[in-house]
Amino acid sequence: MEQQNHQQQQPPVFTQQAQQASPQYPVYPKERPMLEFVEANKMFWRKGLTFNGRARRSEYWWGYLTYYIITVAWSALAVAIAFAVNFQHLDEMLVDDVAMMSRLLPVFLIACIPLIAVIVPVYAAQTRRLHDVGRSGWWVILSLIPLVPYVASVCFLFTAILHEDTTMLPVTVLTMLVSAGVTFILNLIVLVFTLQDSKPGENEYGPSPKYYY
Repeated sequence: MEQQNHQQQQPPVFTQQAQQASPQYPVYPKERPMLEFVEANKMFWRKGLTFNGRARRSEYWWGYLTYYIITVAWSALAVAIAFAVNFQHLDEMLVDDVAMMSRLLPVFLIACIPLIAVIVPVYAAQTRRLHDVGRSGWWVILSLIPLVPYVASVCFLFTAILHEDTTMLPVTVLTMLVSAGVTFILNLIVLVFTLQDSKPGENEYGPSPKYYY
């Protein structure tokens, strides 16, 4: 009788599968260590053309920091080269806006080519980051759509100034402001999404890169 009572007092032993099946014994996810700067950048750039899968915050933000440094450094270099090439025409450029734009615009356009190439891994990582929080990667495309009329307006503005045609200037500036405002709002929404924590478990985009059971 005492042995039977002792057996009844023993707590039940639950395996991991049984705990997952029982809400009274939940299994909490374990967290992988945060990626270091070098490791995160290797993953960030190695997956530069990969829009599938998921990316945790440390991978995305360390890689984005590197992209930001590259962008600032390259832009500063482009400005320095532009003024160095046109240094002998500096007096003319300072008093003539048309001359300044006509001389600096080609240099800036050439400088944008590598920046556009570098930005592809950023949008790929941003797509994977959205997947990691359970959001669609189409948010990235949606945030880029307003840039089309913005870029078109900038090009039209430069052309109008070069040809001294100001008839469409108010409409062009208004289009630029509206496009820039919409772009800012959409990118702010995407920014909030990228700041969210990884969703534990597997979703439609793959297993969590941060949590495991």
